[in-house]
Amino acid sequence: MIDLIKPTTSSSWERWLFWLLLLSLCFFIYWPGLMGGFFFDDSINIIESPWVKLSEFSIESMLGVWESGVAGPLGRPLSMLSFAINYYFSGFDPFYFKLTNLIIHFLNGMLLYFLVTLFSKADNSKGVAESRLFAGIVVGLWLVHPIQLTSVLYVVQRMTSLAAMFTLAALILHVWARQRATTGKVEYLCFVLAWGMFFPLALLSKESGVLLLLYVVAYEAVLHRKLRNGIDFFGKFYINFILLATVALAVYLVIPGVGLLQGYETRDFTLVQRTLTESRVFWEYIRLIVFPALPGFALYHDDIVVSTGFLDPITTMPAVMGYLFLPVLCWVTRNRFPLISFGILWFFVGHSLESTIFPLELMHEHRNYLPSLGIFIILSALLQSLYRSGGAFKVVASALALAVFFYFSLLTWFRADMFGEDFRRTQIEAGYRPESVRAQYEAGALLVNMYAEQPSLIAASFAEKHFERVNTLDSNYKLALIGQLQLDCLSGNKSRVEVLDELRTRLARGKWGPLDRAVMHGVAEMSNAGTICLEREQVVALFDAALGNHGATVKDRSVVSSDYALYLWLGQKDYSATQVVLLKAINNDENDILNRINLLQLYRFLGNKNGVLELLKDLENKRLNRQDRRLVQSVIDELKSNGVVYSPKL
Repeated sequence: MIDLIKPTTSSSWERWLFWLLLLSLCFFIYWPGLMGGFFFDDSINIIESPWVKLSEFSIESMLGVWESGVAGPLGRPLSMLSFAINYYFSGFDPFYFKLTNLIIHFLNGMLLYFLVTLFSKADNSKGVAESRLFAGIVVGLWLVHPIQLTSVLYVVQRMTSLAAMFTLAALILHVWARQRATTGKVEYLCFVLAWGMFFPLALLSKESGVLLLLYVVAYEAVLHRKLRNGIDFFGKFYINFILLATVALAVYLVIPGVGLLQGYETRDFTLVQRTLTESRVFWEYIRLIVFPALPGFALYHDDIVVSTGFLDPITTMPAVMGYLFLPVLCWVTRNRFPLISFGILWFFVGHSLESTIFPLELMHEHRNYLPSLGIFIILSALLQSLYRSGGAFKVVASALALAVFFYFSLLTWFRADMFGEDFRRTQIEAGYRPESVRAQYEAGALLVNMYAEQPSLIAASFAEKHFERVNTLDSNYKLALIGQLQLDCLSGNKSRVEVLDELRTRLARGKWGPLDRAVMHGVAEMSNAGTICLEREQVVALFDAALGNHGATVKDRSVVSSDYALYLWLGQKDYSATQVVLLKAINNDENDILNRINLLQLYRFLGNKNGVLELLKDLENKRLNRQDRRLVQSVIDELKSNGVVYSPKL
């Protein structure tokens, strides 16, 4: 039996061999998944972003990419830059995007090794060799675990792994400097780099980078306290400062109209329901990490039942009680078992942003990318504790470590193989998640695309079944109805009246959801492309229904009006009707930049010089993004070339 738990003094070449073997294993288990395509939010964040299509490394282009993000309050500009650089060298070949993600994942594993080695110093019973071995076990389990797969093969989740990389770099510098016996120039430089460079870089990759503040609280409160036999002045000051800032943030969030908590109006749950549900999600994450099984993993977890009370479903009450008990366990174990205490606190901290009160979707696996480290620290600590018991326990601990490592690797390889081909991924996930609206819809949509390329009654039949399942599961979901209309068109049949009527009813009276803009964009584009066969009055009726939905925000109506104009302009060549739609949108919202730009382009196309000049004057006092400013400047240059003098104040 290979003795994996016993500490040994390793030479430099042995450590390099360890990393080479781990790198080879990571590439082996993830390689099948690198052949897969883009999916879900990859489209809106990457494929549809004009600035990601970087053609030159100019200041103008790079600034355009920097400002182009649509995710999160900061736009995640650093992640967007990384996508643009990927495109510059390889186009939209998903293989190289995913390969970049895999490289980042492995680099994060190396950073974690150094960080966990520093963490383990708090356990005074561990020597240098044992600390390195402990870190190796933790990192090995973390790297190959199947819950990390979406952070690698779901391209847009580079935002998560990139933020994690800078967070880990900042933590290493902070923890190393704090563990030094004295504080000199080198230590101060580490603090400056950690908080002045890597912390901002983490925030600019994804907002989850702010969790560095709380990760440091966890370290100072448990591990550094154990290392120094108490919390020193800096630790007390820092922890109290963060606690006060957290209280201030909580007070700020309860102020009516604060944007961070606005968004529940488009969700199918309330703030209280989300908070209750997240207690169950918390334990589901732990189950997936500790007892992983293929059917439990999925790209979509929209099938989770919302907790409407402590007893509905019945598992809510024990989940809440267990959730509240863990901080007590963390406190009780902080002296005797600091690594276990720290692991609990780390997992809590890691989920304090995306799994608490904010109106985000209920569950996503990538949210465990860094938080899962806490669970792996606990598991590894338990394995080493078992080994120290001596006798047969040494053999059991070594065998268990080896078995768990290869089981995790095998599951990840199976998942990667599934993600390596879109048909395989969508159909298997639809089978695993029969109650998931998104999984069922995506399976049907892919079969429709296959049917469009090569007509097959089997593909059409199964696609229809998936769409019918979606309509049964969610009476407000609209994309499946669009899929059914597309099937009708591709089959050469007239659009079903009952499907069209149901779509119009849902658009007019249903709850307006985050995907409804995409629905109307699809109606416009597919009508223009001829992939849904609707008469003009039918399309107009759909847009009128959507624009009349009382749940749609002003911004929603602006985007839908833009797509309506797209249909009338490019599809129907009805420039007069296009102008009417755009003018109505502008009159309804004085800050509607999108449709002012659309109308400017229309007037430019029609040669309406007075209309162009009037709109340019109107846009002088509006805040334009870089792409809009570039378009406006091209119009101004065109006017000047035609002898029209115009002095903008943009």
